[in-house]
Amino acid sequence: MNQKRVGQILREAREEKKLTVKDVSKDTNISVKYILALETEDYAQFPGETFTIGFLKNYGSYLKLDTGMLINLYRGEKIEESQAPLEELTKPTSNFYYDLNFDKNKLITAISVLMVAIAAVLLYTFIDGSSSDDDVTEESGRRLEIPESIDFINRSVPETRPESFILTANQGVSFSASNQQCKLFISSVEQGSDTNTAVLAFNVYPELTVYKFRLSEGQEKVLSYSIPEISSLRRSIRISAQSVTGSSAKVLVSLSEEERQGTTVQPNPQGEDSTKTLGDVPIQVTLFFSKPSYAEFIIDGQMGFRGLVQGGENKALEAKDRLEIKVGDGSAVEMIQNGKPKVVLGRPGKLVKKVYIKTPNPYDSTQFIIKELGE
Repeated sequence: MNQKRVGQILREAREEKKLTVKDVSKDTNISVKYILALETEDYAQFPGETFTIGFLKNYGSYLKLDTGMLINLYRGEKIEESQAPLEELTKPTSNFYYDLNFDKNKLITAISVLMVAIAAVLLYTFIDGSSSDDDVTEESGRRLEIPESIDFINRSVPETRPESFILTANQGVSFSASNQQCKLFISSVEQGSDTNTAVLAFNVYPELTVYKFRLSEGQEKVLSYSIPEISSLRRSIRISAQSVTGSSAKVLVSLSEEERQGTTVQPNPQGEDSTKTLGDVPIQVTLFFSKPSYAEFIIDGQMGFRGLVQGGENKALEAKDRLEIKVGDGSAVEMIQNGKPKVVLGRPGKLVKKVYIKTPNPYDSTQFIIKELGE
């Protein structure tokens, strides 16, 4: 029995629901061009396989089809189309051993070395995992991923005064300090007979760890680069607990007057404090995808990502000298660049390309500025 192909399944499901291609395009924000490409299996219309699979998954979900079955069928069809003739697969390979001077003893030695390496990695993983301490003290942190259930609101901390934030079990705060993206959230709350203690967690991009510490009402903690989990922090941050309930904490966050070596704080002519950044400041961009969109990131000349990004996903990027961003649908993406206000990249359906470079300040060779090409 002949099995139906991907394009036929999609087309028949659409027609069964009495939908036109334009109806589907309007409901899914997928262009008519790509819908027809899927139904006719003209996959050359897509920039790459990741892009193809992403649209196939979205279209299949819209038609209430088994997307896993569709993707597996698509991959099977691609394999069938690219299979080599049987004579090529069964061609004798006796010359292979002659050309490579194959040595049985060398193969045995290589396998032995590989087994020893695997054993060493497994042993290290076991020791590292068993040595971690689940007890959190005020002066110790531990490695922990940020829970996906926590939403972060973007706020700012003024240079001259502290800012009050309310943290809950499901909501944290994201703010910028010396062009670094910082996140603060509640890990848990320990309830006592007299007072509650909040276990807070702090992350500074691009560190892959969070630093956890305890605060009760009236207590404060100074975070600095001397703490291993946040060693890249450029500026000390003071956090004070104003109140702690069973599921929330109100904290006061303030920035230190002095920054880590490589930055200085100097008064401007009006007498207000302004931060002058020195040294090697990275280009930092965070992208927030509200809808699916094709995206491409080139970081310092190297391809960082290319493919479809689903709605609801965020991408945090950092480059030393140059960052190139390409997005298929400008209206689907919001961006924060080095602590600046969040902006929408472009108009609906419009391809947007952004290029940021780090260059010496023309007025002071000891400083760097981040410039967008085209400005």
